[in-house]
Amino acid sequence: MQMNKGEANMSTIGRRDFLSGSLAAGSAAVVSGCMSSKPELPPIPVSGKIPRRLFWSWDHSTNWSMNVPGEQNCGVGNEYTKKPGMFELDYRRVVDWCADHGMHGVGIVGLLRDRHGGVDAARRLCAYAQEKGVRIYLIAGLFAYGGIYYEGDSEWSLNKKLRENPAWIGKKQDGSPLIYRHMGSGGSKVEPMGCASNPGLYRYVLDSIDWLFKTIPELGGIQMEAGDNGVCQCDRCRARRGGRTEKNPMSIEDMALIYPPAGDVIRSRNKDAWVICECYHHFLDDPCVKTFRADSSDENVQKLLSMPASTIFQWGTSDFYKDPGKWNESSRMLPAMRRFHNILRTHAGTQWSDGRYFFAAERIRRECRLSYLSGADYFSMFGENNPFYANSEFNYLAMTYFSDHPLAEMQHFVRDEMGPRLGGWELAERWCDVCNIQLDATRIPAAVDGISKIISGLSRDREARRRWLQLASWLESYRYEAKFWPDPKGHHYYFHSFNWRKI
Repeated sequence: MQMNKGEANMSTIGRRDFLSGSLAAGSAAVVSGCMSSKPELPPIPVSGKIPRRLFWSWDHSTNWSMNVPGEQNCGVGNEYTKKPGMFELDYRRVVDWCADHGMHGVGIVGLLRDRHGGVDAARRLCAYAQEKGVRIYLIAGLFAYGGIYYEGDSEWSLNKKLRENPAWIGKKQDGSPLIYRHMGSGGSKVEPMGCASNPGLYRYVLDSIDWLFKTIPELGGIQMEAGDNGVCQCDRCRARRGGRTEKNPMSIEDMALIYPPAGDVIRSRNKDAWVICECYHHFLDDPCVKTFRADSSDENVQKLLSMPASTIFQWGTSDFYKDPGKWNESSRMLPAMRRFHNILRTHAGTQWSDGRYFFAAERIRRECRLSYLSGADYFSMFGENNPFYANSEFNYLAMTYFSDHPLAEMQHFVRDEMGPRLGGWELAERWCDVCNIQLDATRIPAAVDGISKIISGLSRDREARRRWLQLASWLESYRYEAKFWPDPKGHHYYFHSFNWRKI
């Protein structure tokens, strides 16, 4: 593509050496009031859209209200540590943002928890979202993750029920109980997981779903999960899986066993509810390619493939977006799954990927493009961060923009969405140069000096100034912390703190 004079090539984020003085040049232009006009870019190719966009979240680490005691920024299975009323306040703000930006749903793990109001709080929140045209849907494990009622003294708390019925707990290969211990930054709970072949548990799971949609008629749907922290290896489960020992921490056979009858129960109570079936894998992962086939001999897989066409299957983007050999523009949804709705779910800009406040717009662009071309009609990303943090704000805007324009390039997003929020398109390009340098402490002082000059030229645009101030403060926090980490490139604080991830 031919670039105009002065226009940066945005094909690779972080592509320029910041110390070359590009930020200083941009800041000088702002101070002098001589910003260039918007770049002339090729028109965005005409295409369809990804019609629906969703936020995925844990209740304990969703922080849309700021400066609140009890905030957490990571975890799976954590306790809820804020005051009870903060749950509704946080999520009302999420709903408001979704309503204002053309988003369609908010999924919540931990929607039902005694500590923040249980059923009453959930009903109020769901009703509020309904009025705004946004769906609240429950994210729940069926054989794991606490079940329908995530935590509390409820008949429908799976953890409570498994303690009362230890015969329902799954077995490891050595016959010991299947217990998962969340470690460190990954959470704080010890959770039992159920045996999918146990008839008592099977009936209980379906009854709990029936109770859910009877009790909370305002609920917009459910994202069901069979569990991904280990699967039962008892004789009945192994026989049901063809006699093999399941080495993966999740089982597609377990999903196929429970999703079809669960979907029937949901629709008997609410025919319009979203029935989302979590698959954990990318649809091109070998287990999915081998299992989700029209010629499958597995009776349960055939039942799954016969679910109503309104069923929604959710797939993870994983790291497939990085490898054109795995997922590229010619990739298409599995033939047997094309009759359904399909969600691609990303971990971009989260603690599970590059970092919770990482600017991930280029990754989101590519994933939206590939999702659209693959045939997906939903896209989902984590929505736990307050958009006060500008990198998170731009990630959210990237999802809505590239869902609407899946064939657009990064330059279009910088021009149309970032430029108006940062003081102009040239400054938006400067942002892309420096917003992800937090792990290289040697570059931060010059970056912050340049940002200071930019801020001085934005006296009339308070919101743009706020975003630059927030970025400078965030970068400086990493520079300060780097003094305490003996790492040649700063400190890699984020990854060192998450001890399960190695550089």
